[in-house]
Amino acid sequence: MEIAKLLHTGFSTADAEYPEIHQVEGDVVLRFKDWQETIVEVFFADPVAMKWQMAESLLEGERYDSCYVIENSEWLKLHIAQDEISEAECYKHYKFNFNELGQFEILALSYTVKT
Repeated sequence: MEIAKLLHTGFSTADAEYPEIHQVEGDVVLRFKDWQETIVEVFFADPVAMKWQMAESLLEGERYDSCYVIENSEWLKLHIAQDEISEAECYKHYKFNFNELGQFEILALSYTVKT
């Protein structure tokens, strides 16, 4: 069963503006203005998959305005099963919820934040 574990990112996606998603030299950058008009940039290292969706899909206990790592991710297992990545590489399924704007999900090794 998939479990959403809250991430303590140091920023908030609650009431943020619509995010920009950029691919830069194999990495992904998620850029948006938070509720205080501060520009937040999140860099994801070595992503193998990403998606943006406007349809709300939440796991038990998951808030529509917070950030998570999804444990026991079926999406991540699919990529491991098809040998796109190995379990030993320690990829994670990250999910960033932007209220009614939508949800950004990505499979990556890690993320770093620049505000």
